[in-house]
Amino acid sequence: MKFVWSIFLAILSLQISVAQWKFNDPTPSMVSAAPNFQYAILYSIDTEGNSFYVWADYRDDKIELYAQKLDSRGVVQWTKDGLRIGKILDRSTFIYTPKLIKPDGKGGAFIAWHRCFDLVKTERRNLYAQYISSDGKEQWATDGIKVTEQELTSYDANDGVMELNDLKNGQLQFTFNNYNSSSNENIVYTKKLDYAGKVVENETKLLEAKGLETKVLYDEKYNKFIALIKDVSADYLYQTFDATNKPIISAAAFYKNPFSGNSRIDLFKVDTEGNAIVGRTLSGEDKKIVVAHKVSKEGKSIWGTDGVNLGSNTAFDVQVVPTSDGGGIATWIDTGDRARPFQKAKIKANGDIVWKNDVFTPRSDKPYFLPNKLVPDGKDGAYTLWLKPKTIGYDLTIQRIDANGDVRFGEDGVAIKDFTFFSDYRLIPHPKGGVILLYGCNKELEDGRGGSVDLYTNYFTETGKYGFEQPPVISVAPIVANSFCAGQNFTVSFATSGGNFNLDNSFRILLSDKTGSFDKAIEIGKDNRKNVNVKTIQGLEVGTYKIKVISTSPIIESTNTIDINIGEVEIPVITTDKLAICAGTSEKVTLSSSSCLGGLLKWSNNSSGTSITISPAENITYTAVCSVTGCKESASSNGILIQLIKILATASNTGPYFEGELLKLSSSTSNGLAPLKYEWAGPNAFAATTQNPSILNIGVNASGTYSVKITDTNNCSGIAQTEVKVNPILANEISKESSVNIYPNPVREELKISFEAEPNKQVTITFLDQNGRIIEQKNINSTGGFQQEKLNTSHLTNGQYFLKINTSSQEVVKKVVIF
Repeated sequence: MKFVWSIFLAILSLQISVAQWKFNDPTPSMVSAAPNFQYAILYSIDTEGNSFYVWADYRDDKIELYAQKLDSRGVVQWTKDGLRIGKILDRSTFIYTPKLIKPDGKGGAFIAWHRCFDLVKTERRNLYAQYISSDGKEQWATDGIKVTEQELTSYDANDGVMELNDLKNGQLQFTFNNYNSSSNENIVYTKKLDYAGKVVENETKLLEAKGLETKVLYDEKYNKFIALIKDVSADYLYQTFDATNKPIISAAAFYKNPFSGNSRIDLFKVDTEGNAIVGRTLSGEDKKIVVAHKVSKEGKSIWGTDGVNLGSNTAFDVQVVPTSDGGGIATWIDTGDRARPFQKAKIKANGDIVWKNDVFTPRSDKPYFLPNKLVPDGKDGAYTLWLKPKTIGYDLTIQRIDANGDVRFGEDGVAIKDFTFFSDYRLIPHPKGGVILLYGCNKELEDGRGGSVDLYTNYFTETGKYGFEQPPVISVAPIVANSFCAGQNFTVSFATSGGNFNLDNSFRILLSDKTGSFDKAIEIGKDNRKNVNVKTIQGLEVGTYKIKVISTSPIIESTNTIDINIGEVEIPVITTDKLAICAGTSEKVTLSSSSCLGGLLKWSNNSSGTSITISPAENITYTAVCSVTGCKESASSNGILIQLIKILATASNTGPYFEGELLKLSSSTSNGLAPLKYEWAGPNAFAATTQNPSILNIGVNASGTYSVKITDTNNCSGIAQTEVKVNPILANEISKESSVNIYPNPVREELKISFEAEPNKQVTITFLDQNGRIIEQKNINSTGGFQQEKLNTSHLTNGQYFLKINTSSQEVVKKVVIF
């Protein structure tokens, strides 16, 4: 494990944008102000409060899909005026196509939509998808990938099935329908892709029905499909399927419309217990009623036998939010009485109605517009909205209804008065409380739709105030060298922004356990300054821990945590500039290490410091340890052997010699690192660079002292000498008294040698080349008197050679030429 002990704190240069949803500021936050229309918005929000929007955009005189992300305080995160996702239709006309956006849990989002590829028959569709990262980058192909090769048919955004679910196992599940207008057959399929957009599971049929009104949703908590299947005889059938598309319960009739008219599904969702919540408008015989249903996982009615009939005979569009007591709050529109156009009710767990009354009291003779958007407030109440008429256009009005049916935003709610025309109104519960209001709007001077629509948001607190109160924000700076040992001191630094801390505030530095949990956090430091000296406790196990900062007044947790690594002190790694020095010189060796930053390096020769310079008197191995205050000393480093090189040279010769003989010199050393270099010098300016040189046909003047200098690869050297003695042999080559003769000379194939010697004496005949190397040698016993020997020379190359004959009485060297 590598540790760097110097603490260099990089304080974050936090570019904290001013929250666009400013406290007590009704100014809306911009989602997109591109030219022309932006409409047909779908949204989603993640657990951190990042909200995601996707819409049809007309800025380039065609319909394209755009998206935007706001952070939890309404600050735009992606490209100004929206991020282009892909195509819907290559011309400008008003059509509605299904689309959705699903957070990935990491700040990004998956998007799916219908793309119309036929400019005339816009009901012909393809299903496309795209994955956008947290920073607004396309992860799949430009303009998205085609999810299925099937051609889909859809006439309206609400008449088809399109679901996108993150299965949390690296896979996405798409649910879609393929409608055949000729046969009126509608087949619902599923298909699975991985996060890279590659097919994991091919299209699989889920169910088959008649007509386009079939509804399907997937319960991610209980991993099942819930379907309302359009049926000619029974109006709708209710059925559930498991994650492999196999039926869980059989299809059963779902509360047939008592009238001979239409049945419309206003609402279809699943609660936290896996029960289906259904809102319906049933019409016929000049009547319209709204019915709310709650259906168990087994397909049994929970709210009465036939659901809850909420309104009069002039009601339509019912919305329901479940409550924690098993009941729900419902709102619906009633056109029978202009003085009471918008109704609300509380449903008990058994389907009984607890209370029923008006959402608001009309204040104008002009008609109100009632989009009936209803979302939970997280406290068994709900948020809703409507459009209140004014001289030109409307004011978009939001209201909160508590669990008792009382209004919390004043009798008439809180109105957005900035614009005259509103569209695409959406309510989005914020995970930290309060609600986001999203809308398209413009400021046209007459009561029309105008030439453009822009997209805005506002945030309302649970008490109906605009924007977030700005509490202080603590952001912990990362520690550059974040590895320590148990008991070591270091500094934690952080920055603050936003609101103010009280005068008695202190900052507590908390350390998690090895799992990252702060349930049993240890306080390792406390100070009122933003640089806090801390110390980890002794006995802390090796592992990775998290640090966070909490203020005491007010109590605010840091928005982030940082990691530190606890381990043993780093084992240092030492290096050297050389591994050997020459004995008898002033040469030195430097040992060093770049390890042990923040600590003290201790060497095996009792020195300390990042480097030492030594001149050892013998071969010795050096090591080092790292010592950090408060920590257990590290284990020893790698060892480095420094060698003291003593070159012990020897020199010798094979003399004494006579004139005309071959002088052989030799040298050696018992140590030194190869390759070795030899430098000979001697009488008559003799010089040689081989280990064992020789001199041919020496004379008396070759006598004297020969020296050799042997140098090894470390440039260490040793010198040796040898004394050579050469005795004269007078006129050896031309002596007339010599009894040795050779012939023919020059010779080609066979040399004859005659000599005279005493009987039974050893005679040595040696044949040498010009370098003194022995080519052939014979040892014979003399017979006495003159005798002759033969020497085969046919295998030798042309040139000059030497023949040396040693008898008991003389030694003769003769030159031989081979041709």
